[in-house]
Amino acid sequence: MCRWNCCAFLFAGLIWEASVCGQQTAPAERSGVRCVGSHYFSAPDGTESVPLSGGDFETDGKTPPGWVLGGGQVVTSNDAPQGDSYAQFPARQGTIFITPRDLELPGGRPYFFSLWLRAPEDHWTCIGFRSDERLRTIGDHYPGIPGTDNQWKRVGYYIWMPPQARGMHLQIQPHKDSPEGQFIAVDDVRLRTATEAEMSAAYEADRSVLPPYDVTPRAGDGRHLALSVAKWEGRAGVPGKPFLIWAVGSSWTNFQGDGYPLVRAIRERFPNAPPIVYKKHAGSGTPWDFAQGWVRQMVIPDQPDLVFTYTNGSPEGLEALLTLVRRHTTADVIVPSLHFFERSVLTENEIERGVVDWQQVREICEKHGAEFVENRRELAEYMQRHSLDPPMLVGDAVHQNQHGRIRIWDNVTRHVAKPAEFAYDPAERERRVAVAPPTQTRTEQVVLDGSWTASGDSVRTAEKDARLTLQFTGNRVDLIGRTLPGGGTLRVRIDGTSADEAPVFFTTYIRPEPKSYPLKLQGPGAGDIAPHAVELGNNVVPQTWTITMTDDEGNYSLTGSVTGEDGEGRVTEPFTSRSGQVRIDPELWRHGRVERRERGEVTETFFGNREGDRFTFDVYRCATSEVSFAADSAGSFFLPLVQNLANGRHTLELVAQGDGPVVIDGLYVYQPPLCE
Repeated sequence: MCRWNCCAFLFAGLIWEASVCGQQTAPAERSGVRCVGSHYFSAPDGTESVPLSGGDFETDGKTPPGWVLGGGQVVTSNDAPQGDSYAQFPARQGTIFITPRDLELPGGRPYFFSLWLRAPEDHWTCIGFRSDERLRTIGDHYPGIPGTDNQWKRVGYYIWMPPQARGMHLQIQPHKDSPEGQFIAVDDVRLRTATEAEMSAAYEADRSVLPPYDVTPRAGDGRHLALSVAKWEGRAGVPGKPFLIWAVGSSWTNFQGDGYPLVRAIRERFPNAPPIVYKKHAGSGTPWDFAQGWVRQMVIPDQPDLVFTYTNGSPEGLEALLTLVRRHTTADVIVPSLHFFERSVLTENEIERGVVDWQQVREICEKHGAEFVENRRELAEYMQRHSLDPPMLVGDAVHQNQHGRIRIWDNVTRHVAKPAEFAYDPAERERRVAVAPPTQTRTEQVVLDGSWTASGDSVRTAEKDARLTLQFTGNRVDLIGRTLPGGGTLRVRIDGTSADEAPVFFTTYIRPEPKSYPLKLQGPGAGDIAPHAVELGNNVVPQTWTITMTDDEGNYSLTGSVTGEDGEGRVTEPFTSRSGQVRIDPELWRHGRVERRERGEVTETFFGNREGDRFTFDVYRCATSEVSFAADSAGSFFLPLVQNLANGRHTLELVAQGDGPVVIDGLYVYQPPLCE
C-alpha cells in the first residue's frame, strides 16, 4: 500500500483518466483514493475535460498564466513524458506549485485531477476549494503525492467537490527537505469530470485492501433516524430542498473529511434521496462543551436535517449540545464513540471508559433520541479479530489515518438503514400542511378568507387583502409556492405582528480578529481562543456587535453598530450588556482563563487573549415580511417565513397585496421534540 500524508481534511478518491487519441492507456498500478500508473488512465463515456490552459507547459520556458511555480521553473528536456517541457522545483520547504485558482466549476459532483509526476519521496499535496461563503463550511483535501523513485508516474486523484464550493485547485508544497539536488517535476496536468460510479468504485478499492469488514445493518440500526429515512424515501421534506448534514466538533471531525462515504451510503441505499449537502465546522481539540456554541451560531440557523458530531468532552457538554438541537431543530443526530489512540490498550476498561465514560454517553443519547454508534467497541472487535494494534489505525498519537477513517465511516454508515421499527413518528416533528382542502387537525388549522380558487392541491388569489391564516404548533413554518410572470406579493404576519417586527433572531459565527500573530496561546487557532456563543436577551435590535479586549487580563468592552457602547465585562464572569440585549457565559469563552498544570498542580495562570483582540458577530431577524411570486417563468419555490419561535402555538397570516396572482401549494411546519 502507498503511504499517506495524514492531514486534517483528507477526502479524495480516484481511478481512471481521460485518454488522448493515440496515447497508451492501461489499468492503474494502484487504484483507490489515489491512483498511480505508468500510462494515461482511461475515461468513461459521459465525462468531460475541464480546460487547464498551460497544463502541458509547452510555454517557451515561461510559467503559464495563472499558474504558480514558486522556486521552480519550466524546463525543456527530451525526457519529458509528453512534449518537450515540464515544470520542476526543488523538493525543499519554501517551494510551491499551484494550478489556476480561478476555475469556475459546479459543485456537488466528483472530478478527476491527474498529472505526470516525478518525485524522490512523499510530499504534501492539497486539493483546495474556493467558496463564496462568509464562513467556509468545507475543508480542503490532503491526499499527498507519492514518491516515485524519481521515475515518471501518472498520478490521479478523485475529488468529491462539495455543493457549496465554486472552484478548486491542486497545490504541491514540500513539507520537508529532500536531499540536496532532488526535484519534484510535473507535466501534463489535467482535470475532468468523473462519474458517481467511478467515485464509488475508488472508495471501494481503498476498502478492498483492508481486512474484511461486515457493514450489514443490524436490528435497531437507524431507529433514531426516522425523519431522515422519510426524507430519503421522499415521504417527508420540502420539495426541492437539499438534505443538509451539519458536522461539528474537533480535529477528529475534520479528519473524517467532507462526508463522502456518508453521502455515498445514503444515495446508494436510498436512490430517491434529494441532493445532499455536508457542512462542517471544527476546531483544535473542541469538545461537545464548546461545540454547543457553534450549534447555536451556525447549525440551528441552517435548520439541518442531520447533525453529526465526532469528538469528546464532558457528559454535561453533550447533554447541553443535544438539548439545544432538540429544542430548536427537528434534525436527527448521530454521535459515535471515539476511536483508539496510539498508546491505547484494548482492555475492557479502556474500551468503555477511555477518554469518556461511554455508558454515560449512551444514556444521554438514548434520553435525547440520538443515534449512538458503537464505534469504539466495533473497532476493538475488528482489531482483535484481525490481530491489529491501535497504532495501525492512527497517523499520529491521536488522529485517525486512512485505515481508521474508512472503518469509522463503515461503523457510522451501517446506521443508514430502515429498521423494522423507528423510535418516533416523523410527523411528530415535521408536517406538510395542505391548503386545498384547508387542513383541520389537532396541531394545524388553515382558514381562507376572501376570494381564493382551489386547483388540485393549490390555492390562488389576486384579490387585495385575501387572507390565509394558519394556526400551528412548532417553531418554524415554510411556504411552498409557485412563481409566475406578473406574480404578486404577500405580506406576512406572525402572532398579530408584522414579520419585520417579530421578536425572532439568530446570531452569526463569532468571527475572531486577533491583534497580531502568533497568538498568545500557542496551538489552537484564533477561533478556538474566543467566546463560542452569546445569548440574546431583551429588546434585541438587529446590528453588528464587536467585543474588544481592553487589556491582557481578560477585560473587554461590547459595542453595537446601532446601540453603541453597551458595557464592559471580564472573561471569567457572567456578563449582561447595559441594554440587556447580549449575555456572555464565561463557561463558553474557550481559553479565556488558562491554567498550566504539572503533576496536577497549577503552575501558571494567564488569559488567552491579548489587548486589541476583537470578535464580531451579527444579530439578524429570522422572519420574512414580504413574499414575491413574480418571476420570468413559472416554477416552484420554498421559503422559510419565520424561524426560531418559541416552540408552541402560533398564528401565521398571509395577506395578498392585490398586485398580481399568488399561488400557494402548501405550508410546512417544524415542531422540535423539546419545548423551552
